[in-house]
Amino acid sequence: MASAFRDFFLFRHTSMLKAIIVALGVTSTGFLIFSNIGLIVDYPYIVSVGLNTAIGGILFGIGMVLAGGCASGTLYRVGEGYTTSMVALVGMLVGIAGFAEVFSLLKSILIDPTSMGVLTLQGVIGVSEITAYFLFVGALAITYFILARRYSK
Repeated sequence: MASAFRDFFLFRHTSMLKAIIVALGVTSTGFLIFSNIGLIVDYPYIVSVGLNTAIGGILFGIGMVLAGGCASGTLYRVGEGYTTSMVALVGMLVGIAGFAEVFSLLKSILIDPTSMGVLTLQGVIGVSEITAYFLFVGALAITYFILARRYSK
């Protein structure tokens, strides 16, 4: 997914970004249908948002830049023999292990005190599930057509 945004911002190539937009629209439609006919019983697990979310996102972004990509990209580059990706993989494993060790402390001093609760589109703007769906898919469609018209390559 990161490469889709990279290609758009650096090279103005939109094919991967448009594919992600279509995938979001299709999966959102499928989820709405399946949940309403009872094939999906439990709503997906959505965690609370807080300062920890912002800090985690910033650290994740910095890590992706330093590693040269996401975790899956690092793994396939390790398989291809890239030594820098091997160093990144070791760093990811050390980071995961370190986080696991300090999680309970972070939960008590950072996660719980700054939690704003669960945020969803329908909860934030105060509309029904179906209205939130149409707003989201409509925004995706508008974005897709803007990309297709302005950056047709």
